[in-house]
Amino acid sequence: MSPDMVSAITSHPGQGKTAMRIALIFPYSIGPMRGNIITVRRIARFLRQSGVEILDLAVDVLSVSEMGRRIEEFQPDLIHCFHALYCGSIARSLAERFNLPYVITITGSDIYDPLLRTHPETTHAITAAQAVVCFHTRDAEMLTRYFPRLCGTVAVVPQGVEPLPVHPGDTFGLSDNAFVVLLPAALRPVKRVEFPLHALPRLIQSIPEIQLIIAGGILDQDYAAKIRTILCDAPFAVWLGEIPHEKMGSLYRRADLVLNCSYSESMPNSLMEAMALGRPVVAADIPGNRSLIRNGETGWLYDGEEDFRNLVIQLQGDVALRERTGCHARRFISENFSPQAEAERYLVLYEGVV
Repeated sequence: MSPDMVSAITSHPGQGKTAMRIALIFPYSIGPMRGNIITVRRIARFLRQSGVEILDLAVDVLSVSEMGRRIEEFQPDLIHCFHALYCGSIARSLAERFNLPYVITITGSDIYDPLLRTHPETTHAITAAQAVVCFHTRDAEMLTRYFPRLCGTVAVVPQGVEPLPVHPGDTFGLSDNAFVVLLPAALRPVKRVEFPLHALPRLIQSIPEIQLIIAGGILDQDYAAKIRTILCDAPFAVWLGEIPHEKMGSLYRRADLVLNCSYSESMPNSLMEAMALGRPVVAADIPGNRSLIRNGETGWLYDGEEDFRNLVIQLQGDVALRERTGCHARRFISENFSPQAEAERYLVLYEGVV
């Protein structure tokens, strides 16, 4: 890893020129909302606001040949792809074809999922890139440990987040006296949606007003069928399905606690969005969540079902603690995860690569 470049990216944003043309290659543009879609849309929007011309190239709607045709017409200065396996090989081949540099942003599963991380195409794409971006220094350290033969720079660019709009009229059918525990997660195994469904029933007698709300679309049909089966025996829980992203702010605001139960994450958007609105968050004690949560200060980390239940009992009975920690979380996010700074850091990186 290059400490000088990491320092330049994280400490001195806004020094680069903005008259650039960037082709963004990303895996998803349609279907259920997921972190990659939110991340790419945000970065593209703020880069455009900084004067950068952007070419959007979505793998789920465009063939590689069509991407090549559009790149030839657009003539970008650089290709920037998101997810080393799903987009890295495409970016590498197009960069070679048009004699362009390319940058990869590591989005999570491409480094945390062993099957994706060890795929030959992942290795080829990462080791040949002119720069590889991680959201956190922990991810960067993990990257250099697994890929010691990197040719390009490793940079840390923390994700940005904007507070989502809140519409008071959006009640989602929830009663005023319900103690709402919200899990914003698409239905796929890595999100571990079954965890609160198994952990919370033992609290029903002591907290009869508890209601678990699961919000997210289906990304894995078999896993969704499993969750539906569990829900049949969980009257305290409701799956709302896919909620439009512009309405998620209202759902976060209604929640008394917001959860992240994933097996692995890399700075999850859902936690950042909840924290940006001052909501108290409880999350699995994993590296991606530790990058956001200072235990007991900006939220809480749990280790196992018993620890999780104890936290829920404590927080349900202490409104002042929830509000105080939510305020700390909002301040922490606003001071450290500006989307404008995120775009400026990418501009500095682009200019260093070009």
